[in-house]
Amino acid sequence: MAADVPGGDAPDHSVVRGRSATAYLGLLRNRDFRNLALSTLVSTLGDWIGFLAIIALTADILGPTRAAAFAVSAVMAARVLPSLLLGPIAGVFVDRWNRKRVMVVTHVGRGTVMALIPFTNEILTLLLATLLIEVLSSMFAPAKDALFPSLIRRSELVVANQINLVTTYGTLPLGGALYAALVASAGSLFPPDSFLAGRPVAFAIWFNAASFFIAVPLIARLPDNRGTQHPSVDPRTAPSAWEQLKEGFQFIGGHPVIRALVLGVMVAFGAAGVVITAGEFFAALLNAGQSGYGILVAVVGAGMLVGLLSTAPLAQRIGPERLFAPGIGIAGLALGITAIMPTLLAATAPAFLMGVGAGVAFIVGYTVLQRNADDRIRGRTFGAFNSGVRAAIFGSTVIVPVMIGLLGRERRVLTTLDDGSQALLYPYTFGGVRITLLLAAGLAIVGAIATGRTLHRAVRADARADALQLSAEPFEPTSRRGIFVAFEGGDGAGKSTQIRLLRNAIERAGSPVVVTREPGGTALGEVIRDVLLDPDSASMTPRTEALLYAAARAQHVDEVIVPALDAGAVVLSDRFVDSSVVYQGVARELGDELIVELNRWATVGLEPDLTVLLDVDPVEGLRRAVDGREPDRLEGESAEFHARVRTGYLERAARDPSRYLVLDGTRPVEELHHEIRDAVLARLEPKVEA
Repeated sequence: MAADVPGGDAPDHSVVRGRSATAYLGLLRNRDFRNLALSTLVSTLGDWIGFLAIIALTADILGPTRAAAFAVSAVMAARVLPSLLLGPIAGVFVDRWNRKRVMVVTHVGRGTVMALIPFTNEILTLLLATLLIEVLSSMFAPAKDALFPSLIRRSELVVANQINLVTTYGTLPLGGALYAALVASAGSLFPPDSFLAGRPVAFAIWFNAASFFIAVPLIARLPDNRGTQHPSVDPRTAPSAWEQLKEGFQFIGGHPVIRALVLGVMVAFGAAGVVITAGEFFAALLNAGQSGYGILVAVVGAGMLVGLLSTAPLAQRIGPERLFAPGIGIAGLALGITAIMPTLLAATAPAFLMGVGAGVAFIVGYTVLQRNADDRIRGRTFGAFNSGVRAAIFGSTVIVPVMIGLLGRERRVLTTLDDGSQALLYPYTFGGVRITLLLAAGLAIVGAIATGRTLHRAVRADARADALQLSAEPFEPTSRRGIFVAFEGGDGAGKSTQIRLLRNAIERAGSPVVVTREPGGTALGEVIRDVLLDPDSASMTPRTEALLYAAARAQHVDEVIVPALDAGAVVLSDRFVDSSVVYQGVARELGDELIVELNRWATVGLEPDLTVLLDVDPVEGLRRAVDGREPDRLEGESAEFHARVRTGYLERAARDPSRYLVLDGTRPVEELHHEIRDAVLARLEPKVEA
């Protein structure tokens, strides 16, 4: 998969490798990257402080009531929901604008609104201000993510990514500590009757506002950078914003390992978000106050930073996929222990450990995704990834306060001592705050187990693929004068009928046609076909089946397909590699990547110019195919098997829509033929002109 690695480097199966100090220092000598990193450091530090301060301000306005929990939930919804809903869409539009200008304007806007927030005593005003800030943030984030790779060489991308993660998430512990210091010092730094002495969280919020304005000059020094869409692209034929957005989600959804990693990162961030959101209530429960809340968040953030930094050396000894699920499990277990602690001091150790687990899971998931994402849709893929992370944060920051409000906060019963002072009658209480934290811990542990199982299967499949040590040079397209069209679909989809009609249409257009099929197409291939489809071959193992298909295909490519293409013919094949991927890789559960690698070697990397996928319901397709006769070995498989085949086909087509023509096989025959004919002839015309 060298083509997927930034810069076209050889594949790095370690994924997260240790980097020398020279690599980091060399990257920081890049002025543009350094300015972006410094602006990120300043603004994210302020943003963490503002995040905590707004939660505290919301609770401060309403006091220790159930309503405060619901208000925090509403404010957090306003904080997260715009980015969750608008982030990927905004990324598509930002691709067409001046990204630096978008970053400057949104920073100025956020700083201005943030500076006005402390003057409100109304929850509705706070909600609207937060909503506006996050709408601007949903524009800033994709602009930064799109500008970021243009400032560095692709070979530096992994190192740059690690620096970016540290400056973004590594500032959390410092932000928590500074928040606690700012709030605690407001009373002593300002007169007792001053605004800041009465509302110390305003000091922290204004620090956040100032951080945006400080970052603006650093961003302004960056080079101008517009989206990748070239002005010569015809907007009538360019893919729509929705189509571009879908590509990112389709890549993640169609890749089992990546899907498991994204879900795992969501679980890890959800666990961390629970502590950050419920921390204000938990600190109050422990009688630690607003400063205690900052300390708790700082401890979680410090653990996350340690997790981010320690993953590289750990990954050299333990495979990163084996680090991922335990990281999530540790985060969940530590969250559960934190929830039952009686004091802030006792809670700091498990809170720190929870941050370590979340940090390890995040860096592994992020880096694996970055190495596997298609360069062409990298921005959209990470837009989808970030939306998943935001969805997890949304859940933890919105649902958690609602849970606390519904269950009821722990009762704090005061008693008057002999000296007239008051103390808690029950120092340790159990209620909504602790129950909510324990439920979140349980979900994290369940998520870790599910993710670990998925990755374990994937690692075993990768190990089998590595053991094959198969390789093939990509098929050289310049040697091909003809067009290669493969027809795919479940049994009874109507492939044979459409191939016959298409053959006649191409011959009428004056081009030579070669019609063939798989397995078969050659004398040797037909013998293998008889063995594969014979019901008496029921004892055949899935691996044997996959190897026989690959063997027949290798002969087919060398003896029929390649010579016909070199002669300028249009080759129409009833099935090709996709059939093996979905039948053996997906339905037989051998692993689609393993089957792809095997067949890449067998076919010398040959791929169809167009794959026509005729989609039919498996039950209807089998009824057509069998039509009263005895089913062959594959036709006689279970309904679940054929359902997996259909799903596998559709997922592969969704991942590469430019190569597939997906059609409803139940449509009228002539209607299907006209659409297929037009698609093939459109590809044939450039060949004829050349």
